[in-house]
Formats: sequence, structure tokens, C-alpha cells
Amino acid sequence: MNCIRGLRWGYVALVLALAVGGAWIAFGPLYAKGRHGGGHGNGHRQDRATAAAPAALSGDEVEQANALFAKTCAGCHGEKLEGGVGPSLVGVGSRYSLGKIERIAQYGKGQKRPVPMPSGLASGEEAKLLARWLATNPTPTGGSTTQSKSD
Repeated sequence: MNCIRGLRWGYVALVLALAVGGAWIAFGPLYAKGRHGGGHGNGHRQDRATAAAPAALSGDEVEQANALFAKTCAGCHGEKLEGGVGPSLVGVGSRYSLGKIERIAQYGKGQKRPVPMPSGLASGEEAKLLARWLATNPTPTGGSTTQSKSD
């Protein structure tokens, strides 16, 4: 009789272990990457953002990105990235990875917020250029752009 109870508890423990392990496999990566609100203050976002440094932009690319930002983004994020209707983008290259900036530029963000950033404002190529430019933590000034000294 004790042997049967032992087997029963063994099965319960096995099922529990598989359920917890399966949940970790399914949802663990979301928490590990800080996508579910976890990881605040533990440096994961900072590590990811600096891991993939963007390739240096040519002078023409900087001008194109600055013009594209002025035309497409400055209305909400401010002419100097200071924010307005949209959040400040000052230092965004330190907060987000290059890939995340690109995805946000192309697909938008905050669809459940009162004023979301819509998708489709930038094409795939434009989003790549904007992401590379924003990842350098630029300082737009009127018609020209200078890179920050911290790079």
C-alpha cells in the first residue's frame, strides 16, 4: 500500500515538474528578455542595447535620417527628440536594441494607449535607417545633425 502511495506522489511530482518546466520553456524567454515588464533595474535592457552597435552612418545617411525624422517623427517626438505627444527619444539607443527601435519605427507601439504610435509611418528601409540613426543617440539641430560625444 505504501508503495502505491509513493508511486502516486511520484507521478504527481513528475507532472508538476513537467508543467513548471514547460511553462518556463514557453514563457521564460519573455521574462528573461524584459518583454513582460520583468527585468526592471537588472541591466538586461542596457546589455541588449549596447550588444548590437550600429554600423557608422555616412554623411548622406545622417542627412537622410534627419530629414526623414523631421518629416515623419518630429511632429510627435519633438524636433530635438525631446518628446511631445510621443515620448522623448533622447538616449533611445541606450534603452533599446537596434532591432527593437527598427520594429517600433516600422510597426508602431502602444496600440492600447490613448495616443498610440501607428504602424506604417516608415517603410522597412526607412525604419532601418531611422533605427541606426536613433541608436547613435543623435542630436538633431534644425537642418543638420551632429552625433553625441558619448559614442
